[in-house]
Amino acid sequence: MFQSTSGRISTKVLVMASFFVGINIILSRIGAIMLFNNSVRLSFGNVPLIISGILLGPLAGLMTGVVSDLLGFLINSHGGAYHPGFTISAGLTGFIPGIVAIAGSRFGFQKFSVTSIVTSNVLVYLLISGFLNTLWLTHLLGTGFWILFPARLASHAIVTVINTMLVYAVVKSFQKTNLVPGVV
Repeated sequence: MFQSTSGRISTKVLVMASFFVGINIILSRIGAIMLFNNSVRLSFGNVPLIISGILLGPLAGLMTGVVSDLLGFLINSHGGAYHPGFTISAGLTGFIPGIVAIAGSRFGFQKFSVTSIVTSNVLVYLLISGFLNTLWLTHLLGTGFWILFPARLASHAIVTVINTMLVYAVVKSFQKTNLVPGVV
């Protein structure tokens, strides 16, 4: 999306993506609260990934998510084993909002509209936090999907509402700066 004429991702986008990687690691690894035998992690780590996808595009969002998960696991695994499913989930958490922002603009919504931001957060909540991450946890913990699902869905619903407000505020703040290419 924000590539130079040579087809490569610009240095500005790489720097912004690495900034979002660092914030994600702090919020999801260091500032997280683990509940219910490590089956629920309360954090705001999705915020930088979602913002990355919206502001920098789906590929930069995907890259931000993957790098965040791999580096974050090396820094603090929360005592768990590595599971590649969580890396896929993190990548999709950055990718989906980028796709929603592009698709929304084709349907007449502004790229940074409330509709795009709410849709991005709800899709990440349902598909990633609700379904995929619960599925990956069933592999790691040996617990049934329907046993983990209700507690995870309820706790992440509250976090998603807060995430949506945070993402909206930060994206609107970025609109007033000249830090991100294409953000006016």
